[in-house]
Amino acid sequence: MASSVALSEAQAHLGELLDRAEHGEEIVIEREGRPAMKLVPVVVEKPTPARRIGGQNLLGITYIAPDFDEPMSDEELKEWGY
Repeated sequence: MASSVALSEAQAHLGELLDRAEHGEEIVIEREGRPAMKLVPVVVEKPTPARRIGGQNLLGITYIAPDFDEPMSDEELKEWGY
């Protein structure tokens, strides 16, 4: 169940409320007696490892990065002489 706090209390104790939210508590911030916002913990998903395509080839490449075909930045193009 979520805890409710008034906006003025939330302003005065924001650091404490963030700590509580990081530990899994949901906190509802009320404005003029009505729920206005909810502080909830952010669920960070672990990145998935690069997907392997085929087996190992003679160059030792064992996977292709998911962004291998993304356009190069202007800075990278300058490094390659373009």
